[in-house]
Amino acid sequence: MWIRKSDKDRQQGRRTPIPTQVVSNEEYIPMPQSEDQRRVERRIFELADRLAGRRRMSRRQYLGSAAGMAAAFLAMNEVFGRYFLVDWAEASEAGAERESWPDFIFDAQLHHVKEGIVGPLGFRRLAGMFNLNPDLVGVKPGREDLQLENFTKEVFLDSETTMGIISGAPLGDDRYNILPVDMMVETRRTINELAGSQRMLSHGLAAPNVSGGLEEIERQAVELKVDGWKCYTGVPVNPWRMDDEEVAYPFYELALKLGITNISVHKGLPIVGTDPEYCRPWDIRKAALDWPDLNFIVYHSGFKNLVNELAAGATGIDGNGYLVWTSDIVKDRLETPGMTNVYMELGSVFGHTAITHPEICSHLLGQILKAFGSDHVIWGTDSIWWGSPQWQIEAFRRFEIPEALQEKHGYPALTREDKELILGLNSARMYGIDVPAALEAIPGDRLSRMRAAYLESGPQPSNTQYGWVHEGPLAEDPDVPWSTPI
Repeated sequence: MWIRKSDKDRQQGRRTPIPTQVVSNEEYIPMPQSEDQRRVERRIFELADRLAGRRRMSRRQYLGSAAGMAAAFLAMNEVFGRYFLVDWAEASEAGAERESWPDFIFDAQLHHVKEGIVGPLGFRRLAGMFNLNPDLVGVKPGREDLQLENFTKEVFLDSETTMGIISGAPLGDDRYNILPVDMMVETRRTINELAGSQRMLSHGLAAPNVSGGLEEIERQAVELKVDGWKCYTGVPVNPWRMDDEEVAYPFYELALKLGITNISVHKGLPIVGTDPEYCRPWDIRKAALDWPDLNFIVYHSGFKNLVNELAAGATGIDGNGYLVWTSDIVKDRLETPGMTNVYMELGSVFGHTAITHPEICSHLLGQILKAFGSDHVIWGTDSIWWGSPQWQIEAFRRFEIPEALQEKHGYPALTREDKELILGLNSARMYGIDVPAALEAIPGDRLSRMRAAYLESGPQPSNTQYGWVHEGPLAEDPDVPWSTPI
């Protein structure tokens, strides 16, 4: 059966600093917890039971602390091998916490839902209409706060995120959008007014494939003053391609005219019940070459959710490290020097691979760094479906590509300087953010003062995720086609 990860955590009292099971946002079936993930989970609780007393904490307090986060990465390294920079002292000794850096972290993929939606995603409403996910038809959601107030806490109080951009899924009709564009812009206004500084940007939702789409795009630019565009080519009705000269190119011409030139597009992670070919990134190269003055940001790095196709304990990596769809656009970039206006974004795919198969994560990061360079990789977390982005920030700061993979495949090392670019400076450059000015204003703004008071009073991170996991017999059924979204 389906169960919200946050409900499972509450029922079992087993919240961990990092997820130990893949979470679904309802667009696909989440892979059942593997034996390796169960080993990680058990080891986290063993370490917590052993070390919490030394710090005069309860287990729950310990797991919500920096030491508990370090213990989680110790457990990951014990099970998967050394992929994360962490040492025993961080988990066991007071004052041994690793330095927090960088000062500027920009999350390019943030979500919350509009009022009236009480579950992880509004796609539940679409399940019957588009036959997206039979497991969710008729499921009554419990009360789940994925709305603005909790979003602000998870992103800006429980994490070190400095700035971000609120995103959405342009499904063409506001009735079916989890957060319509006018509400996205209202989120930007609310958070910036609360902070007293610029903390939030907003995407516009570009749907050039629908009647009146160009007029709506112009309205969003002129009236709402959106900061960039979000596209979804693999929509359930009337899908389209980025290199379609009749559908996409008039949109690009208008974007140039309006001066809003960052175009983010969902690629990879095909939405259930749709033609996955429209989520393949094979339409990026021509569009990028034909429109060199636009920036194309490939969300999810075009990753075809390979992790969901793997049997427990398998890696799915051949001798060449091929990753379905991502390796294809990597090949396009290596063969096409002119694709300098294409960027790869990490939302969900870093989180997925880091907690399930760090070897896959190494290939993912190694390939896009080799082809695109660290100055063309964008940090995004797909939060708050994954809860607070802090665990992903911690994981990325600590992640290393093993030297053996670097030597075998020609991958570059993932350096501290690379991570600083990816975690924030690349997005700042693309969106015209003056980082020194931001870092002068933000530490004293109201949101920073709220965070300081919150941390001083004893933070209560949720240590949970708001998507769905499978629990019970279906999760153990070897005949369930995990590779096929339903």
